[in-house]
Amino acid sequence: MLRLDMNFVWNIVNLIVLYFLLRHFLIQPVMNVINKRQAMIEQSISNAKASEGQAFVMKKQYEEKIAASNEEGAKLIEESRIQAKAQYDRILKDAQEEAGRVMSETQKRAEADQEKAMREAKAQIAGLVIAAAAKVVGQEADAKANQALYDSFLAEAGDSHDAGSN
Repeated sequence: MLRLDMNFVWNIVNLIVLYFLLRHFLIQPVMNVINKRQAMIEQSISNAKASEGQAFVMKKQYEEKIAASNEEGAKLIEESRIQAKAQYDRILKDAQEEAGRVMSETQKRAEADQEKAMREAKAQIAGLVIAAAAKVVGQEADAKANQALYDSFLAEAGDSHDAGSN
């Protein structure tokens, strides 16, 4: 059967001592290294999650700033468009007023020139009529008579001219 001899006992004692020595000098340091490495990995994971959270917050702030700047840009463009429209309207109004003023001045000048030409023509016609009448009558009329003839001619010519233009 089974016999216990001293060699067997010393082998078991040697195995137990070897186990404790290996456990103390090999397994425990290896387990410590493994635990430290596991702690370091867990810390790296938690740091990565914290960095991811910060990156998400920064991304959100960045997107908000972009949206705000886009909105501000659109607002500035709209304000510029409104100012340009107002300036366009003001320039157009000024140009129309200037054109109206120029047209009015031109019309007044034309009427004045026409009136002057009419007066000159009436004076020339009156002079010709007086000269013709003097030749017909054969006498030289005095200045007062000339003026009376001239006024009467102008009155008749003005009435016929006014009647013809209506």
